[in-house]
Amino acid sequence: MKKMIGIGLAILLLGAWLPNGKMFGAEDVKLLIPARIYAVPGVEMNVYFQNVVTVVNPDNYVFDVDCSKGRNDLKRWRFTPTEKDVGRWPWKIKVINENGTAAEAQAELIVVPAAAGKGRKLSLLMVGASQTAAGHYANRVTELMKQPGNPEFTSIGTRGRGPGRHEGYGGWRWNSFLTRWGYTGKNKMDGMHPNRPVGFNSPFIFAGADGKGVFDLEQYFRNNNGGKAPDAVSFQLGLNDFFLADDSNIAEVTAKSIKNMEELIARFRQLKPAPEIFVFQHIPGSNQDGFGKSYSCGRTSFQYRRNLDYYNRALLKKSRELNFHIVPMYINLDTENNYPLLEQEVNARNPQKVQRQNNGVHPAKPGYYQMGDTLYCVLKGWLAEKKTTVK
Repeated sequence: MKKMIGIGLAILLLGAWLPNGKMFGAEDVKLLIPARIYAVPGVEMNVYFQNVVTVVNPDNYVFDVDCSKGRNDLKRWRFTPTEKDVGRWPWKIKVINENGTAAEAQAELIVVPAAAGKGRKLSLLMVGASQTAAGHYANRVTELMKQPGNPEFTSIGTRGRGPGRHEGYGGWRWNSFLTRWGYTGKNKMDGMHPNRPVGFNSPFIFAGADGKGVFDLEQYFRNNNGGKAPDAVSFQLGLNDFFLADDSNIAEVTAKSIKNMEELIARFRQLKPAPEIFVFQHIPGSNQDGFGKSYSCGRTSFQYRRNLDYYNRALLKKSRELNFHIVPMYINLDTENNYPLLEQEVNARNPQKVQRQNNGVHPAKPGYYQMGDTLYCVLKGWLAEKKTTVK
């Protein structure tokens, strides 16, 4: 017994190493950084450190960014470029713990001219779930595109309050836009909210001669864009597919979701001319207070982040196969300060007021505006690189 106690004490004091060179209890640091970080003069771009790693406690690590632009703060790298910064710059990051470098990655920071796309026309259809339905990031993109130096911009859609039109529907999945037709009060929604009243049919499905629904994008754009295909389509979909998954089935859930994504993208690419496709990598959620408020004991913030990391990596891989643009929404969202807050008592025996996060995956308006900034910068990067694509 004394010998066993001695061995345990030695492990506690000196640490213990596994055969693969890792310490007992050491975390695998999963670091996900986009290949390109787009920025536009006058628009702040960030990389929030806790958003790019999947670890239990990001505060246990040091994040060291090496770049001639921007600044390395405690929680983020941040940069608001000027026209003098236009160009391409190497960007590197190391994640460091007490044993040294736990992970590292590199990217290219691309500062796009503020006038990229000036003198041309750009029509954009924004398709998505509840984060799109909120309308704020669509409005932000539209507001930015209306500033001097931008193309003549049109946002397409049947929904939206404010300048940004869109096709956003709470709880919807990739498959929803392909199949939702003829729903009645007896039907359950196919998305995350089965107990809601009857929802919408897919905006891309119309009644055929036999009364059955027909997926018809040409008809949709005749109704909404003068019969012209859009120059670009963005998709904020997939979150409602992977949200309830866990480690045991995330691979299966992701594969099914990606298959539906491929089909929907293929339908849009049948348009002539085919639009450019932009797919969002999803945003991290709030802390556990927000998840507790939204989902009680049904979901933890950390499991969501594990699912998010798996799904976002799958999107990145598929983007190379299908040649669509990735929009790295996850890097530029302040999950600590830009989620809704609720003031409430500390507990039943302490009336002192504190603020706690109040929603799991739906940011406050400033967070949505950061999402709009990210999409805008990626679109401007495309406009600068593909000068003959948009007419």
